[in-house]
Amino acid sequence: MSAITLEAAQPIPASPSSLRARCTRLSVFWLAEDEVSFYGLPPLLMKVSNVAGVAVVRSCAEARLLLAGEDFDVAVIPLAVLPDVLGGRPRRARPQILAMVRQGEELAPCVAQRYGLAGCLLWDEINVAGLSGTFDRLLRGDAPVPSRGGPDLPGRLTEREHMVLALLLRGMSNHQIARSMGISIHGVKRHISNLLVKFNCSNRTEVALVAQRLGLDPAARTPRHLSSTGT
Repeated sequence: MSAITLEAAQPIPASPSSLRARCTRLSVFWLAEDEVSFYGLPPLLMKVSNVAGVAVVRSCAEARLLLAGEDFDVAVIPLAVLPDVLGGRPRRARPQILAMVRQGEELAPCVAQRYGLAGCLLWDEINVAGLSGTFDRLLRGDAPVPSRGGPDLPGRLTEREHMVLALLLRGMSNHQIARSMGISIHGVKRHISNLLVKFNCSNRTEVALVAQRLGLDPAARTPRHLSSTGT
């Protein structure tokens, strides 16, 4: 089996049940899509401060074999091959699965639930800063795209939050949203803060990405006079 494995100097502590309780660094498994990723990911991942060990393979067969025999904290698998790697395999609590999503791909809530995904990782975020932020959210229990609650999010948002989200998706700033809705800038910030909590995101850009991937269309709920407001 062809695989690249690296381990940081400090070992990973032994495992209680939750990532947050167990450690501040993770063992990461990754299924690479091509030769460049296969050879480039291991040294990149070892530069991420919250990564303790890495195993990278380049075929679905190798991925199935390694995941069945090893105990990783996190496994990153391209969205397109999730069925080939996870289909029919009994799911354990570990590893937590992240779907690697490229531009133009969408992670449907039903797919996240079917495979018990912890979230997704955007291809554009595969750098030291992006990976560190993603893994830190996992350690805190906050996944980029939660597998549970996704389809119920529209019902959890208030009417005002739907309006703010619709204008946010149109690229409006907080001041533009405040003027469009006729509310204070502090009110806008409060609504956006609520959206960050409900979407488990750390910034408004992540909220927009998650909303798009969940297929939400808050613009359909926005009053006509707001929808027609220019930016």
